[in-house]
Amino acid sequence: MLQNYLKIAVRNLLRNKVYSAINIVGLAIGVASCILIYLFVQDELSYESHFSKSDRIVRLVGEVVFEGHKDEFAVTPPALAPAVSQFSDIAALTQFYQAGKQTIWYDNQTFSEEDLIFADSAFFKVFDYNMLAGDPATALNAPRTIVLTEELANKIFGGVEQAMGETLQFSRDSYTVTGVYRNPGHSHIKASGLLSKATQDARTSADDRNNQWFNLNNFTYVLLHDKEHIPALQQQVDNLAKNRVNPWIKENQLNAHMNFFVQPLQDIHFDNRFKHDLNPHGNLSYVYIFSAVAVFLLLIASINYMNLATARSAKRAKEVGLRKVVGADRSQIIRQFLGESVLLTLIAVLLALALVQIFIPSFNNLTEKNFSSDFFLQWEFGLVLVTIVLLVGVVAGSYPAFFLSAFKPADVLKSDKQPRGGSATLRRALVVLQFSISLIMIIGTIVVFAQMHFLKNSELGFNKEQVMVIDVPGGDSTLVQRLPIIKQKLLQNPNVLQVSNSYSIPAELTSRTLMLVEQGDKMVEKTIDIIAVDYDFIPLMGIEMQAGRNFSRDMKTDQSEGIIINEAAAKWLGWSDPVGKKVETGDESITGADARVIGVVKDFHMNSLHTDVQPLAIRLIPQSPGYLLARLAPEEQANTISFIEQQWRLFDQRHPMEYFFLDEHFDAQYRAEEKMLTVFGYFAGLTIFIACLGLFGLASFTAEQRTKEIGIRKVLGSSTGNIVLLLSKDFALLVVVAIVLATPVAWYGMSQWLQDFAYRIELSWWIFALAGILALVIALATVSFQAVKAALLDPVKAIRTQ
Repeated sequence: MLQNYLKIAVRNLLRNKVYSAINIVGLAIGVASCILIYLFVQDELSYESHFSKSDRIVRLVGEVVFEGHKDEFAVTPPALAPAVSQFSDIAALTQFYQAGKQTIWYDNQTFSEEDLIFADSAFFKVFDYNMLAGDPATALNAPRTIVLTEELANKIFGGVEQAMGETLQFSRDSYTVTGVYRNPGHSHIKASGLLSKATQDARTSADDRNNQWFNLNNFTYVLLHDKEHIPALQQQVDNLAKNRVNPWIKENQLNAHMNFFVQPLQDIHFDNRFKHDLNPHGNLSYVYIFSAVAVFLLLIASINYMNLATARSAKRAKEVGLRKVVGADRSQIIRQFLGESVLLTLIAVLLALALVQIFIPSFNNLTEKNFSSDFFLQWEFGLVLVTIVLLVGVVAGSYPAFFLSAFKPADVLKSDKQPRGGSATLRRALVVLQFSISLIMIIGTIVVFAQMHFLKNSELGFNKEQVMVIDVPGGDSTLVQRLPIIKQKLLQNPNVLQVSNSYSIPAELTSRTLMLVEQGDKMVEKTIDIIAVDYDFIPLMGIEMQAGRNFSRDMKTDQSEGIIINEAAAKWLGWSDPVGKKVETGDESITGADARVIGVVKDFHMNSLHTDVQPLAIRLIPQSPGYLLARLAPEEQANTISFIEQQWRLFDQRHPMEYFFLDEHFDAQYRAEEKMLTVFGYFAGLTIFIACLGLFGLASFTAEQRTKEIGIRKVLGSSTGNIVLLLSKDFALLVVVAIVLATPVAWYGMSQWLQDFAYRIELSWWIFALAGILALVIALATVSFQAVKAALLDPVKAIRTQ
């Protein structure tokens, strides 16, 4: 019996090549897209899962409340670790902080690394990385020791064993390699190496480390004995803040309040509330969106099968009638048609695997992931494929199977009572559903594109074009002292228009400082973001002065007593006339007790347009590590960069000159949205393509069913245009209904997405009109091919059609 079912299924597929091809290609594209999205979603959801104790690891994060203004930080005070270590529920505790970009020298080679951290000896007690060499319990105990990832060990030494015991020279210290570990990725902690925190601790007193609560720069992680102890730990840190931290803040006459919170390790990747985190976060909404897209693609492909199978049911009516006459019951016929559906789905899945193999490199580039075909061998993936085959095969084949099996032999075997090809109402509803989904995808793509265009072309308050940014290493004080000379040398080239040195640039995190500011006849505490620049930063960036003046070399007191604020700061501080207002920080290296506001700049965006312009203070440091900025003429840019590199090597042979352009660096803040736009655009195109395949099949079937009618109409004088209109108008009406249904759904979804941006486009009517017109044109172009073909048929042959 099974062999008979299989033989009939194969014969039916071969007999109806066009319709079989439409179903198989549509399903294959849908399944391939679903597989790729599955890989992306699984990868995003697998962060931190490689740690065997991940459900028991938590991070302590902080919140500072100041005059009703709340800031949430991923970093915490150094004093938090020794205070929390006394709690009974804790199995292990580690604290580390980022080392920043470091230059490393070994065997006359120079390496530049950004992802290094200073970690304590308990790091490997909390995080169970796979140690390839060295003892994780002692590797970071001693000062000036370093543990490398396998990648960095191979990069510098050519192997794991070769790295052990070797010494690496940094700008300030030399470090001995005491261990090598494998970094499996999929973690928010992206460290290429761990420097011993004991190196830095030896330079500070234990009293400073254990009693300073307002210096937020450490990441604090806790391994609990049991995950059920998380609420108890939260209660303990609440008590710590209440009984020790906030009284200390009050004793130091700071008008602020600090709280600490417990954040499960597995929540960190998608939680973007906290400032100064280790790395950019994932976006859970994108996981939901792409998961929905995968379901949509499979659903549309399944609808194609249901539509075409029911539409062509008349062709197989006599087969069903004959089977019933010779004794087949309904359940056997249902199994026959479900089996055919599963077989077709299986063929489509095999084709989908080939498509995945072909397109996975492009998908990796698109998503910045590193997938390989090795996942084909995973049992979880095999289970997913089996589920897809059975689910899609049964769901897509269920209606045709139950519809066809219900035919009565007495009816279907009579030539005058042929079925009409299933429920036309159902087919229309399914076509409307297909194009509604497609329209939602098209509208989403247009909205994301329009928002990205808006973000990249909005007025930022500064000119980011043609600005070359060179890293100035922080560990080389001699180089920093030479910066004024380097600036003068660079300006000798006529294509170097302006040069500036600054500690901060747009798109980089700013630090927040506690200040005393003049409010009437008293000084009031305020916290404000602050950046450090030189005399030339504001003119080079094209930032406009709203009041007062820029820093001046003629005013010797500007470095110690001058400060510039932006309009947002003036408004926040309640100053209608800010110039001349008094400011104190308590740190004379920044601004002294008699510091004054000397100028106000117009608001400019230090960060992306996801957030509003924040109150900002600008202080003067004529020479600082950080960045050297050069505005270049657009002409002969390659020669200009070569000239700058030559000049750099004259002053610094130790550090490689590393540079980037400010516009690219700033726009990189929208990388997640750009990826979404590209991926969403591709999948929207595939959705339309699959829907059009089904529409093509239905149009072909409709034209075939109405061949004799078309012939009679042509004999009676109908033109080709009239025939095309006759066959197209019903499908056009279905697309119009889909537009009406999809518009409110798409409007709501994209309105929610746009809430992530402080500055965003308005959802104008033209977006929905454009999407509707595109869908209508595509649908009509698809249908018209079959309509024109039918309209051009010889009427004599058409009328003779049986």
